[in-house]
Amino acid sequence: MTSSILLLPRSRTTSRTAESGRDEARTPWTRPVGQGGAGQGRRGVEISLLGPVRAWDGGCPLFPGTPVQQALLSMLALRAGMEVSVAELVEGVVGPVEGEAAGPLEEELHVHVAPVQRLLRRRGDGGALRSTDGGYRLEINPGLVDAIAFEHTIGDARVLMGIDPAAAELLLDRALGRWRGAPLQGVPGPFAEWERIRLWDLHDEASVMRRRLRLLRR
Repeated sequence: MTSSILLLPRSRTTSRTAESGRDEARTPWTRPVGQGGAGQGRRGVEISLLGPVRAWDGGCPLFPGTPVQQALLSMLALRAGMEVSVAELVEGVVGPVEGEAAGPLEEELHVHVAPVQRLLRRRGDGGALRSTDGGYRLEINPGLVDAIAFEHTIGDARVLMGIDPAAAELLLDRALGRWRGAPLQGVPGPFAEWERIRLWDLHDEASVMRRRLRLLRR
């Protein structure tokens, strides 16, 4: 049987509590998330992953595509400003691939990426999704990806916890207010599944931090 990105493995239901102690070293996605330059790229493209995948260009809603295209867009968005190789994208959608199966899957991946490139080329300037020698790079401001902004805001709140509790609480309110539902809702593939667990863990941490700060005010 010929392998295909369209023949995705059935997503398993993961328990947040059971998986929260996962060994991150066993996952293939341990690179820093969203560490591209904050001032890079186009400021008009925004991507929301804290719920069903949504995208906007200059405030205009964009159709995020099929589930496979949403999986690819999510991987690229969480590494905004960084190159993501074709092999990483394939593995993030279908899991580890070895031997002769890799070539056809990598060729098929380009077919699925093409509509995403067209989607982000509305302004006629070449688009936000650029081809590179080894893969693709999404050239947008990482701060306009809500999951990255959420994570950075929690980091700022951690720093302020013992310095300015009121400011820390405001930041946590802002971070948690970004959520619209389960992160990457309905997005297939092992990368999305792993990110859902990681983002839920951060959500739980932020909720606990906020509860502690509110108790201190009493």
